[in-house]
Amino acid sequence: MIVYLLSAALLLLILEPLFTYYWDAKKLRRFPNASLLSGISDIGYILQRYRGFRSKEIHESHLQNPVVRVGPNSLSFSSPDAIRAIYGHNTPCLKGGTYVTAAGSHPSLLDVVDKQEHARKRRILSHAFATRNLEQWEFKVTDKVQKLVAQFDLLCHDKEEAIVDFRMWSNLFTIEAIADIALSHHLGCLGQGSDLVTITTKDGREKEVNYIDCLHSGRRATSMLIWSTKWFSSLRSVLKRLPGFFQTQWHKGQGFDEMVRYLVQQRLRRHENGEQLEDFVGCLFQDKHGDARNLEIAEIEAEVATLLDAGSDTTAISLTHAMYFLVRTPAALSRLREELRVALDGSQDVAKYATVKNLPYLHACINESLRLLPPVAFGLNRMTPPEGLTIDGTWIPGNTLVGVPAYTAHRSPLFSNSEQYQPERWLEDGIKETQGTFIPFSTGARGCIGRNISYIEQTVLLATLVQRYDLNLVNPEGNLDHEEAFNLWPGPLPLKIRRRENY
Repeated sequence: MIVYLLSAALLLLILEPLFTYYWDAKKLRRFPNASLLSGISDIGYILQRYRGFRSKEIHESHLQNPVVRVGPNSLSFSSPDAIRAIYGHNTPCLKGGTYVTAAGSHPSLLDVVDKQEHARKRRILSHAFATRNLEQWEFKVTDKVQKLVAQFDLLCHDKEEAIVDFRMWSNLFTIEAIADIALSHHLGCLGQGSDLVTITTKDGREKEVNYIDCLHSGRRATSMLIWSTKWFSSLRSVLKRLPGFFQTQWHKGQGFDEMVRYLVQQRLRRHENGEQLEDFVGCLFQDKHGDARNLEIAEIEAEVATLLDAGSDTTAISLTHAMYFLVRTPAALSRLREELRVALDGSQDVAKYATVKNLPYLHACINESLRLLPPVAFGLNRMTPPEGLTIDGTWIPGNTLVGVPAYTAHRSPLFSNSEQYQPERWLEDGIKETQGTFIPFSTGARGCIGRNISYIEQTVLLATLVQRYDLNLVNPEGNLDHEEAFNLWPGPLPLKIRRRENY
């Protein structure tokens, strides 16, 4: 009997998507598939994730077609008009798909779907993320830059050349910076040269977790399944109980949640003891008038988890890519160094944000690396309204997932020689025409609220390192490897560094 039931269930799993595909109630078969399986199953998208760089594969499909089908109910667009329709301030589209699947009992600003709830959260967090507040917290970034520079100086003492993995060190810098900005907590990762953090679990045990490894393991496990929103919960429930790769990654990922819980509890205890701390969580505890917000602790943990995730990972990715392109392009590195020589005048061991925030070529280098390799490269999915929506001249039925990959948008014909690293393009008059297609932080009402933090960290650190050190690739002929989970993770970036004289 059980065999018959299992056989029937398997047959249903095969026939149901085929029936849906050929019935084609939404008339989505008119759009070309991104992969052989895209029209009948999310497995095609999952396989692209397993191969490592799905946004690049989807972009190759977009070279032939402006709209491609990436799943049974999912479409990917490539035009500037589609960006406005899907993500613009007046869009009727809502977050859907993976956001709904991934959200816990208390969604953060990142994954909340309801527009009114999003507006409430945005009002609370906008005070914390105001540029004025962030610039007041610049000393936290400066402190972490000083710690990183101290480590690099030790490694290349007496004018000796040293080899460092810039990918690792930039990530240690960002996790230290965001932990201080968010919670006034000093992790000590730069001093020890590793991401090891000691926490206390809910049952009182002392435990060591690797911040970066835990974060990446959890996201790696989730990103392998979540594209099948219909089956995600069932697949996760089964696979995390079976010995193997997924179970290992999943259990490692739990360490990140434990760390967040511990850090929030530590910060709450300091608040209850009367410490007056200037940080992100302080803005969650009370408003700008000092009145208590009385948010649930689970909501605070959700917001902190998002900040410690996105605020460390995406900025480290951006820093790695910015440095990678600079050291591969000696002319750009030389021009940036000259701009910094004039601006800093040899008087700032750590660049001040007020000095570098408006340097045109520094920003051009950062924006060009964000264009070529955006930290979030795939199309952030949105659900069309029940009545449907016209996108780029094509009517799309209601309750269909749609998105525009930043990786593809940034290769629009509006960018000449779009595959080439050319920071100078950002200094040209015509660059304003491309602004609607430049979406490394998304756009519209749901655009990344933390972009100013990222720019402060990137400008201050890059300016400091470029003026202080000679920087070269260990392997000038090598390329940077990538794995795309939710974010586009670069592999190691070994650099030769040497202290510069008379900078």
